[in-house]
Amino acid sequence: MSSRPKRLKVCDESVVRELLDDIDDDFSSFSEFDDSDEDENYVPSNESDNIQSDSDSNNFDESNEITKSQRPVIEHTWNDVTGHHQKQCIFSKNPGFKVEIPNNATALQYLKLFITDEIIDLIVLETNRNADQVLSKLRLTKSSRFSKWTPTDATEIKQFLGLLMWMGLVQMPSLKDYWSLKIMYKNSVAKNIMSRNRFELILRFWHFSDNEQAPENDRIFKVRNLILKIVNNFQNAMEPEEMMAVDETMVPFCGRLKFKQYIPGKAHKYGIKLFKLCGANGYTYNIQVYAGKGQNNGRGLGRNVVMNLTSLYLNAGRTIITDNFYTSLNLANALLENETHLVGTLRCNRVKLPEVTKSKLKPGQIIGKENLNGVVVANGAIKEMSLCYRLVITSPW
Repeated sequence: MSSRPKRLKVCDESVVRELLDDIDDDFSSFSEFDDSDEDENYVPSNESDNIQSDSDSNNFDESNEITKSQRPVIEHTWNDVTGHHQKQCIFSKNPGFKVEIPNNATALQYLKLFITDEIIDLIVLETNRNADQVLSKLRLTKSSRFSKWTPTDATEIKQFLGLLMWMGLVQMPSLKDYWSLKIMYKNSVAKNIMSRNRFELILRFWHFSDNEQAPENDRIFKVRNLILKIVNNFQNAMEPEEMMAVDETMVPFCGRLKFKQYIPGKAHKYGIKLFKLCGANGYTYNIQVYAGKGQNNGRGLGRNVVMNLTSLYLNAGRTIITDNFYTSLNLANALLENETHLVGTLRCNRVKLPEVTKSKLKPGQIIGKENLNGVVVANGAIKEMSLCYRLVITSPW
């Protein structure tokens, strides 16, 4: 008598991953366990350990991976926390506006700090260029909508951007409803600025770079120039305060895109991942688009992201705050070398950590160790709650 084959148990998450496998090559790139500084088999030691050097981690190559027996032995000494080794980094900047703002400045004046005439001119140039490139490859008829295209200008692009922002505030079921004459949708905004056909034509050819100059492997080439100019305007307008934070955010997007991310735990599950450097008031100072594993070095990604985003704000006595995706001893040491402190939550399977990260604590108990560089690794349990936290602290205050 033949036995029936065992039925596989399939969970909802695995089904979703299989169905969406063709959307992105890396849905789990920001999962809890994906990080180059983690080592599940690593056993912390108070004295020494065979590890890969920092210089090797930045140039990691699977084909030439160094075996543990070949790696150099580096001493890592952890002592009780005294604070004597912690480095003093004095904040030396004057935070606030770097440009003059009138007391009665309007919202439009603030907007022009970031959407400058240079950016408008860029959009005009590349939109007209893209239209010429597309139309030159088509055989147009008199009835074709494309045959009515005329080059745009700065005034029209400003009107177009204004309509886009207004549409984000006043949402209607479809694009054509903004020009509808029905009493339910009728308004005096869209039709008085430009016709629907003209709006759709500009939307079709709207562009920020020359397609013919696009490198083969650069996934964000079409928006890179625009992002750099806007970020430069962010940085020119404000000088950041002492405390800054690095984290990621999701830009909602459900279209077809190679590096679109799917993160079930987010409010917007589908979108484009951005790494951001922000001040205490939420102001954005730098942005990095995550374009997938093929566009980013997976080895030490968290450390590299923080160092790239903060490169303009190092050596000024600032303190960078991070979550457990970014925080590591390599990052703490790299920032200290550039007169910058780090405060962040920590995963217990990072390499080179002292034993305190895996200690079982009573509610309200806090223990920690300090190395000769002044880096403190602390483990604490919040009183009356079954919640533990681990921190890396390099700031002496």
